[in-house]
Amino acid sequence: MNIKSLTCKRMTAGLVYNPIQLQQPQVNRIYADITERYPFQTLQHLPDGARMANPTSDFFIQFGRMQVNDNVDYFASSKERALDLFQLAQARLEVPKFNAFGIKLVAFLTVDEGGNSAAILEESVFKYVEHNLALLGPGRQGAGLRIVLHQDGILELKIEPFFSDLTQLYVELDIQHPTPFTEVSDVEPWMDSAYDYLFREVQGFLETLE
Repeated sequence: MNIKSLTCKRMTAGLVYNPIQLQQPQVNRIYADITERYPFQTLQHLPDGARMANPTSDFFIQFGRMQVNDNVDYFASSKERALDLFQLAQARLEVPKFNAFGIKLVAFLTVDEGGNSAAILEESVFKYVEHNLALLGPGRQGAGLRIVLHQDGILELKIEPFFSDLTQLYVELDIQHPTPFTEVSDVEPWMDSAYDYLFREVQGFLETLE
């Protein structure tokens, strides 16, 4: 595998807080503030809040959480945009504190030319039980890993073939921090730590699968 091809493509970040009442005029003001800085093209009112979106990202504000989903070109830019959106919404909604933070990073790794990500995982990770997998029945397209770690937060790592394109390995890192905090800026080190973990520990592990 071309380990240097590991690329983060998608980021989801969310804040959880005690439920609050949302009014449409309040949401409209937040949307107006945000569109002065970011090109969100649509505002959709939902039963439990609202969704602001453009073709590459969206921002949810709901009774008990706010969440950014963003295509990543440069992680630093995606991170700063998410923090800014959270701070704008916190100020308008007057959220006094947050109960938890979560971040999910989705990355892809290109396998060597002519390679197959499903075959690579079976030959490296499942080589001692490869024949036993037949007990599950026919039609197996591939197998993957799910690893849960309790460190600074709760980490869940998934590594599996990208089934729609087997020249790619799909990597998903989800880290939850169920720790109360008051300022949006408190989560920036957690965001940086997740990205660093992906390109240090996770990348190092992937290198052993060759």
